[in-house]
Amino acid sequence: MNEHDLFRENADLLRAFEERPLSGGTKVPERVLFELEEARQKAVQSRKRPEQGSFIRRYSGPLRLAAMLVLLAAAAWLLLPANSPVARVVITSPGDVISDTRPRIAWTSKDKPGQKYDVWILPAEGDHLTAPALFVAKSVTSPVRFEQLQPGLGLDTSLQSGVDYRVLVCLADAGRTAGVPVPFTVK
Repeated sequence: MNEHDLFRENADLLRAFEERPLSGGTKVPERVLFELEEARQKAVQSRKRPEQGSFIRRYSGPLRLAAMLVLLAAAAWLLLPANSPVARVVITSPGDVISDTRPRIAWTSKDKPGQKYDVWILPAEGDHLTAPALFVAKSVTSPVRFEQLQPGLGLDTSLQSGVDYRVLVCLADAGRTAGVPVPFTVK
């Protein structure tokens, strides 16, 4: 340590002051008193200097608080359910394989009662977002009779036997991105 220890440097002055208590007959020179006072002030100031620690030591409290807030936010994001604009629709009819060429389309949902949906019957191949709609019904509620579906691309009035199709049910006016197509086959 290269720091000056003012008490050690002025030890002889302190000893002299302690050994000769002030009495009426003994007078301490003013120079010694001034030097002692200066030494005392320097010692007090040197003890009051704040510690120069590392960044982490100085800011460990706020850093810990920030880390805890990040952890709490991550836990809340993982555990709390998100409000998704996608309808929670479970298609109950048609099933995987059907024999009726004019099936009834039904679904259940946890959305508010009376919620309107759009229904598409699509070919099995292609992307459900861009595939041409074979039959469409807009702003309907479950169940939908086949007669309520409007022919889309073709002029057919029913589904063809031995062909694979997909049914897509989405919130009304939300477009095809708000649902998952469910495949089915007509025997």
